[in-house]
Amino acid sequence: MKLNTFVLSAALAFSIGQPSAAENTGDFQIHQVTRQSIPLTVSFAGTVTADKTLQLTAQMPGRIAAIAGQEGDGFDTGAVLVELDDSALAARLDAAIASHEAAIADMRNARVQLDRELYSPRSNSAGTAPGGMGMPAMMDHMFTNPMQNMMGMRSRGTERTSDLIGAETQLAQATTRMKSAEASIKEIQSMLRDTQGIAQFAGVIQKVHVEVGDTVQPGQPLLDFSESAALLVEADLPVRLSRSLRLGQSLDVALQGSDILQAPVSRIHPVADPRQNTVRIELTLPSGIGATPGQYVEIRVPDNAADLPAQLIIPKSTIVTKGGLPLVYAVGPDGKTRLRVVRLGNAPDEQTQVVLSGVHEGDLLVDRPPPGLRSGAQIMAPVQPESIQNAK
Repeated sequence: MKLNTFVLSAALAFSIGQPSAAENTGDFQIHQVTRQSIPLTVSFAGTVTADKTLQLTAQMPGRIAAIAGQEGDGFDTGAVLVELDDSALAARLDAAIASHEAAIADMRNARVQLDRELYSPRSNSAGTAPGGMGMPAMMDHMFTNPMQNMMGMRSRGTERTSDLIGAETQLAQATTRMKSAEASIKEIQSMLRDTQGIAQFAGVIQKVHVEVGDTVQPGQPLLDFSESAALLVEADLPVRLSRSLRLGQSLDVALQGSDILQAPVSRIHPVADPRQNTVRIELTLPSGIGATPGQYVEIRVPDNAADLPAQLIIPKSTIVTKGGLPLVYAVGPDGKTRLRVVRLGNAPDEQTQVVLSGVHEGDLLVDRPPPGLRSGAQIMAPVQPESIQNAK
């Protein structure tokens, strides 16, 4: 912000007029009061939030066996934050593993029986034929079995087919039992994983909803876990103001107990709230500022559409405080200082201040007045402010 400033030294004072030598031994910096148009800045309340927030909920009924820490404790990625009692599931897993091993044994036996039926059919065994002549098995195979086929007493082809199908059926049933046992193992292992709440990123526990020993049901919140590295500020702005913002634009953010800092706009939500006629924006906070999720902040948004009249602007360095009142040293046409009480407005920036009353446009003020300066001191020769302006 441009201010009319000049240094009034002893040499300049003597070139204009002859002041008192005792009162002009030093240099004085003089500021001229100007009127400038200041863009309006509107403040809105915001809330610090984590870039990532995870709420762990119960996926199955059970009893809380362990909680990793308390609210505010930090954990790395992969840490177990909360755990349910898994003793019943562990017993079911052991039973499923035993069923799986038994099914594997049955499948091995059924495969061997099928191979035996393929290469050594039971239908060819003489001991399976009805009757018999008490002769060696070879005689039964050569004479008795063919005779039985001719007489319609047996069908070797049908017996062979039945035995093969029976062996294949036993193998298929054993295979099915093995696959069923494998599916049960995977299901129980998945349920066991659901008994543990794992941190998907490095962060801190924001809120714990349960205690060790509590019995929980599916869907019940267990704890809230937030990322600790990246923090955002969320605020709801009127649609009119949100349209003037752009991604990457820096806004002033005031945190409680800290100085004003700059935070760029990282997201402007595309949908407005129909009830409040507001749009939510997000700002990315710098790392290491000591903010915590849930903290209240104040953001300052410029209102470029506001048409405000020009206001009187003076440097903050011209203001002194005595008895709790803001005062300035004005230099009159006679070159003497006059102490004036001023009423201050807002501060456009860290160097300037708006003045509502006490001074007028074109007045000359002493910058950084020394402690010994008093009202009525002759610091320059009697001259009109226009002459000093031309001497710059």
